[in-house]
Amino acid sequence: MTDDPSAQQHDRTGAERWGIVALLDARWMWVLAVLAGITAAVLLPVLWDHTGADLKVYRLGGDTILTDPSALYSARLPRISLPFTYPPFAALVFVPFALLPWPLAYGVSIASSIAALWLILRYSLRHPRLRTAAMVVAVAVCLLVEPVRETLSYGQINLFLCALVMYDVLDRKHAGRGVWIGVAAGIKLTPLVFVAWLLVTRQWRALRYAAATFCGTVLIGFVFAPSASWEYWTRLVFNAGRIGPPAFAGNQSWNGLLVRFGAPSSGAVWMVLVLATVVAGLWLSRRLYDQGQMLASLCVCATVGLLCAPISWDHHWVWMIPMGVALAKTVPARRPLVRLAVAAAWFGYFIAGPFRWVPQAFDREYDWTLGQQLPGNAYILAGIAAVTMIAITSMTRRARQQTKYPSTQYSGQ
Repeated sequence: MTDDPSAQQHDRTGAERWGIVALLDARWMWVLAVLAGITAAVLLPVLWDHTGADLKVYRLGGDTILTDPSALYSARLPRISLPFTYPPFAALVFVPFALLPWPLAYGVSIASSIAALWLILRYSLRHPRLRTAAMVVAVAVCLLVEPVRETLSYGQINLFLCALVMYDVLDRKHAGRGVWIGVAAGIKLTPLVFVAWLLVTRQWRALRYAAATFCGTVLIGFVFAPSASWEYWTRLVFNAGRIGPPAFAGNQSWNGLLVRFGAPSSGAVWMVLVLATVVAGLWLSRRLYDQGQMLASLCVCATVGLLCAPISWDHHWVWMIPMGVALAKTVPARRPLVRLAVAAAWFGYFIAGPFRWVPQAFDREYDWTLGQQLPGNAYILAGIAAVTMIAITSMTRRARQQTKYPSTQYSGQ
């Protein structure tokens, strides 16, 4: 269902008015699903070029914490110079991948990521009449989205973490809400932004669970790898450059944008911009939450995290999948074809991955012209545009409610 509880009936009548339900009956949807699946299966291997590089580093972390935990952050693979960059708790999570043969480990990584993508779309769309064939089409399309295909190619865990957070936030029936946010942050620090989301939305119980779980992951790391944990939490966690060069085009964050314009990494301008983004973004997240727009609220918070992190690689931007759904829902339900057009434009944009159109690597980003800066910072611009559109919709919704009910204050609850 939609974020607006009153929109279910509009979705149904709107679809029938435009004849969409009649055109896309079950048989045609399955034909479309098969074609979309075949297209994704053919194109993905052509577009992949990383052959699980990050998963190999994860396996290194899992193996090292079993054999020599003190060497967790100094160990290297023979042909991959990348270090393990996550907290020690993450290395424990990756132990099963280290124990599996490489082909099976990579296969499990891809399969679990696709399953996570299915869950992300389920929690994003949440429509009672959503057919399985339509879900297959949606998954096949999203497999071609650049952050998703890079996540699969690298063997990354971004989809898994996104699904964990969405389950924890949007499935309000399960006990212990907040625990999975804490687990996700214990594996990779970026989900800590959702702890701030729990704070500003005053979900105190979930906040306690998230904070306690995260602290528990830190303690577990100290139990199994005390020296590596001390090294990580006192020194490495503050060294963003260890993750990679901030100027690289794949770093789609405020820091990356500023560095490519010649500013120092994590400098004063970046700090001011981060502060302004956090304040404005979390304020909007709270406003959307109060209006009952849970998906939009969560996606705005995720965008704040992506913009403000010193390094936000392109494959971190898998949050633009639920953001695309939230953005489409800003269009009134009585205009389903416009919703579809907005979604098609959004996902087409991220399938194209415009930042890849400009020269990159070997410090060529420093020589970008202004015309190259625009596609080179494509995800940043898209994130800002989506948040702006959602904010405008939120304000107009508030204005309509105040006009309709002038004597009451609209809370959206």
